[in-house]
Amino acid sequence: MSSFLEKNADSSKKWIKEHKYVVGFSSMPQYPAATLAAKGSKNKGIDIEHVETVEKPSEKENKKSRVQKVKRHYRRFWCCYLVGGIIFLAIFLPLFFIYVFPAIAQLMVDNATLPIYSAIIMTPQPDNVTVSLQAGLTVPAGISVALDPITLYLFNRNVTPIQPYVAVSLPEQHLKGNAHIDISNQTVTILDKNQFIAFLTNAVYGEKFTLSARGSTKAHLGALKASLTLDKDVELNGLDSLSGFSIESAKLVPKESDGTNLRGVAVLPNHSIVTFALGNVTLNLNVGDLLIGQGLIENVVLTPGNNTVDIKGSLSIATVIDNLASILSTEKSAISNGDLQLSASGNTTIYEGTHISYYEEILNHLVLTTQIPILDVISDTLKGLLDSNTTLSGLLNGTNETLESDISGKLANISDLFDASDLMS
Repeated sequence: MSSFLEKNADSSKKWIKEHKYVVGFSSMPQYPAATLAAKGSKNKGIDIEHVETVEKPSEKENKKSRVQKVKRHYRRFWCCYLVGGIIFLAIFLPLFFIYVFPAIAQLMVDNATLPIYSAIIMTPQPDNVTVSLQAGLTVPAGISVALDPITLYLFNRNVTPIQPYVAVSLPEQHLKGNAHIDISNQTVTILDKNQFIAFLTNAVYGEKFTLSARGSTKAHLGALKASLTLDKDVELNGLDSLSGFSIESAKLVPKESDGTNLRGVAVLPNHSIVTFALGNVTLNLNVGDLLIGQGLIENVVLTPGNNTVDIKGSLSIATVIDNLASILSTEKSAISNGDLQLSASGNTTIYEGTHISYYEEILNHLVLTTQIPILDVISDTLKGLLDSNTTLSGLLNGTNETLESDISGKLANISDLFDASDLMS
């Protein structure tokens, strides 16, 4: 090819025209021969353009060039960007303060837990009670929040629209980390007695109950502030109908001036964290469906855990004797184990001389059942008689004059009853 180009000037010129814009043109093997042939031609010479090989700029130079372009761009249009930034902030900041920050603060409150460590209901009156409460509220680490005073309305969640039964005032709070909220001896008005009774019923009868609270306030985070709504449901252990109630001891005593002829010790369990002050509680004492007397527990304050209390009462011995056969028949199963099954239900609840109707409404429907060892009752009674030098007739004071013959007749009937039962079995 090279020899051909050298001999043929026209072909060389044509080749140069066709390839002169090709990158690396001067490095092609035909280039020397073609240029020589073209220069040696007797025809009109042609100008051979010199095509240089362009080397690619280095990456460092490219980067430097881009940075310079960006700098030149911002030097030319900085005022436009400044105006744009001001417009953006003028739009964004109001939106942030009006919508974004309050939404974030409300989300933090909604996700926060509100553990209650203790609750105390004291000095019950027909229209108010005294409340103390200890609770906690966790604030994210590194954040300190101030809350304006807030009124918390306590209500039953299953009732709509909301009907608060009490309102509790919470003073200004400064919260940080695992904060504590304390309400101490605050007298609150019962706003809705029916709803308050419903709440107490759930707390006394249930294994669990829910304390629902709602209130609105303002939160301050430095110079920022937001309106917040606290709306929480806290599940707590209930009293579970005072399950585990027992009479640890009981004995008959000589009739006292107020009619007391029965004394004993009872255990009232409180499975919740709520302390209830009840006052003087009078209980009906039953064997089966038969009312045999009443018991009185004075100055009752149910604290969490087992509460050991003294009980005194009046037992109608005449009623027991008159119905001895039916009692033994009803209680045959318990008696076969050496026990007497006794039931107690509310009669009256009096605090400082005033009937507390909402407690009576609940306790009068609560039936507590326990079994008392018969031998323990007899031995405690006899021991008391010996210690007080009291005769059996003194113990039975107040019964009719023919008590001895009645007892003999009843015992004979009881013997016949059990003999018949044995024959049937």
